[in-house]
Amino acid sequence: MKYQRFKEQDIIDKTQDMIRLLVSRQSDSFMKQLDGSFVLIGDYDPLLIQNGPGLVSPGPLSPDLLSPEPEVSEAISQEEYAVVSHERCLWVICGCFSITAYMDGRLLSASKIVFTFVWRQAGERLLLVHANMSHSRPQARNNSGLADAGKSIVNVPAQPLSAEPETKMSLRDLNGKIHYIFPAEILYIKSDNKICHIFTAESAFPVRITLHRLYRPPFLLIHRSYLVNRNYVREICRYQATLLNGIQIPIGKEKYMEIKKALSC
Repeated sequence: MKYQRFKEQDIIDKTQDMIRLLVSRQSDSFMKQLDGSFVLIGDYDPLLIQNGPGLVSPGPLSPDLLSPEPEVSEAISQEEYAVVSHERCLWVICGCFSITAYMDGRLLSASKIVFTFVWRQAGERLLLVHANMSHSRPQARNNSGLADAGKSIVNVPAQPLSAEPETKMSLRDLNGKIHYIFPAEILYIKSDNKICHIFTAESAFPVRITLHRLYRPPFLLIHRSYLVNRNYVREICRYQATLLNGIQIPIGKEKYMEIKKALSC
């Protein structure tokens, strides 16, 4: 039997793909990559969205857990991945990600999920044997300073292997209020002369700053007056982008092919 030599980045890429399949409920593609003894374990809160599938107690995965929810749109951001163990044909990877869910243009929920995946190598394939996913919570401590033994703990390395840790932006609005915000929380930015309007899922505020100074990942310069967070773009056509919440933003004609290529990566 042929034996494929996988690298750590291969495991990270595979895990990232599986998380996206799970979040988007592509059940057929997801289940084709599971080991026959696969078990999904997690907490008892809904994992992804309000009234979503939640998680199950130890046992095999049911296709019903991945039933389509076409009216709901989700965006993943602030991802961290780290391979913590590799022994013979087993790989263990831990990490976390944030997920924001929308329905009919309304914000449903925003959660941070921590996870542990166990992959088994079978010849040229990687099969998912085990997944443990749950909401991130502060760890309760007892008098001895140890984490409460009743809590399920997943330790996520402070320095992810796949990306630099995200830092908050400090933005002072025109009323003097200072906003501390992660770039991943911003849907898009609109420039009007020397004023930039910052739009998040919950609010909007004006800042005296140039669009050029705000231009950084995960933003795309979609138009000379607009930056858009690539993680919130649902679709594009000539010449506009539609976000997950239904908002439409113009795309500069000279930038359309560049944006199309950037979103496909």
